[in-house]
Amino acid sequence: SSGINAEYGRINYKLCLISYKALNSLALKYLSNLLHFRPQTSNRLDLDKTRLVTCPPVYKRNKGAFRVAAPAIWNSLPQSLRECPTLEMFKSYLKTYLFKKAYD
Repeated sequence: SSGINAEYGRINYKLCLISYKALNSLALKYLSNLLHFRPQTSNRLDLDKTRLVTCPPVYKRNKGAFRVAAPAIWNSLPQSLRECPTLEMFKSYLKTYLFKKAYD
């Protein structure tokens, strides 16, 4: 069980890291083109500008596709983590967040 949690933690870490890089022009362009911020609404309660548009998988086997999985995991992160100004800061906070989540 703990081995499975560790593996999911590594996968989620890499997925979040690639997403951060793609959203901040630090990754290859084709990855950046797969992620889009959710359009802002006039709803005052929706002040989070860091959420991504989610794409439902067309087929069950596509659940793990980057364009499907990345927005889902990204949107599950706390807003303060998604708004980290530097890559190094993001990595550090992400490791702490995922570690706490795995062992709580």
